[in-house]
Amino acid sequence: MRRQRSQTARRRAADGMLSQAAVLGGCTLLSRLLGLARDAATAWLLGAGPVADALTAAMRLPHILRRMLAEGSLSMSLTVRLAGRDDAEEAAAVLRALAWRLGLVLLAACLVAGALSVPCMRLLAPGLDAAEATLAGRLLCACLPYVPAAGLAALCMAVLHARERFLVPALSPVLFNLCVLAAALLAVCCGADMRQTALALALGMSGGGCAQWLLQQVGVARLLRRRRRPRPARRAALPPGEAWGLLRQLPAGALAASAPQLGMLAAMWPASLAGEGNMAALYYAERLLELPLGLVGACLSMAALPRLGRLARAGHWREFALVRDASLRWAIRLSLPAAAGLAAVAGPLVDCLLGHGAFDANAVRSTAWAVLAYVPSLPACAVSRCLLAGSQAVGQRRRAALTGVLVPLLTLGAGLLLIREVEGPLRGAGAAAAASLALWVQAGALWHMGRHAAAPRDGWWRALRFCGAQAVAAVLVGLAAGTACLLTAGLPSWGRLALSVTAGLLVWPPALLLVRDRDICRLGRRLLRRQG
Repeated sequence: MRRQRSQTARRRAADGMLSQAAVLGGCTLLSRLLGLARDAATAWLLGAGPVADALTAAMRLPHILRRMLAEGSLSMSLTVRLAGRDDAEEAAAVLRALAWRLGLVLLAACLVAGALSVPCMRLLAPGLDAAEATLAGRLLCACLPYVPAAGLAALCMAVLHARERFLVPALSPVLFNLCVLAAALLAVCCGADMRQTALALALGMSGGGCAQWLLQQVGVARLLRRRRRPRPARRAALPPGEAWGLLRQLPAGALAASAPQLGMLAAMWPASLAGEGNMAALYYAERLLELPLGLVGACLSMAALPRLGRLARAGHWREFALVRDASLRWAIRLSLPAAAGLAAVAGPLVDCLLGHGAFDANAVRSTAWAVLAYVPSLPACAVSRCLLAGSQAVGQRRRAALTGVLVPLLTLGAGLLLIREVEGPLRGAGAAAAASLALWVQAGALWHMGRHAAAPRDGWWRALRFCGAQAVAAVLVGLAAGTACLLTAGLPSWGRLALSVTAGLLVWPPALLLVRDRDICRLGRRLLRRQG
């Protein structure tokens, strides 16, 4: 009876989290597909030459800051603080108190970065020559308005996530990608050259950030208006010390939550020294990795975070462990076959999506090798995101921040070592391999630091058996996709890609049944009962 109750609680915890993750996953899939279209348009217009290197270097810093704010400490901390509290006045007070403070800090940072734009580019990408560094500095100034807009959007995202409203935050990247695609279309219609096209894309990035913020601001206003109680005589206000205290939590949590992006930022240094085009190839490889990473790790962690925050606040540690274990199981179950399939179709994927216009065969080859080097980081990022959600819920920010410091340092050191030992098109992939290694070190460090709280309730033997079974299923998926890719060598790249992905998807459910995955077997029995 006790075991049956435990299985029922585990099932409810997983079903509630997965229903929210499914909403996030559908919207994330749409935004990631539009992001691939945006990157394909950028590759078609700019290729992988010096202008593309300058644009990717300029866009790197705003992207990192957005991840630190929207997916890092600020959003996570506020989500945990507001989770489980139905007081709309408190949410409005937090939003009012933090909006102008965060906007002021980010505006000052943008002014400093704009004044030092060229030295910033030389620091981040020392391999750029004088003309490329100057162009990158101009493009950085065009991208900087995106940063305060992303910070204010992160505040709105935290309020919506705390109320378990995931649709509007998940749809906001769709609006961002549409703005950048509109800027690219405008540049083509005006007959702009490569430099003018890069400037149009940078301005489109800033416009897309403002559109994201406005959309989420409308969502927050509607939510608070719907839940607001009769207005008291005086509006609730957050004490100034508490407001600045929330902002002071930003650096510690951002180091841990933004470790993948910090590692990729550190990889840009050795990639810029590896030769022309390697930095752009690394950027395009990262963008292709964003599709499975956003669907697996980010969706599961964001869906689990409000529940974990409420359970930790109430002291329900048994239910806390059930939700955390469910997120980890699904992260492993989804990330391993995604990594195997991505490794099998890396060449056709890059050729189909990016191999057009100015993106020549050498750029395709370099980008495909970089994708292969980044593939091992996919399961590490998915597991780390779920572990970070648990550490944020229990307030373990400083220890998690130590793991985030390791990632850029290890990436920089290992990347510089690898590009010295590797020649040819694999030099740029050495920086990506260094980032993958550093992210696995972070995943191991996160588990080690929270090993007492992260111990699975089913026991370590069952956990290891589960991981081994999922690895076998992922190998079968990769073999199916790779075999289909080899057998269709004479077809166009889009045909090879479609058949390989279809083969991997068709093999995955039987592979899970073959290794006797509990959740999949339970789902199969439920479907059979409904049909019967």
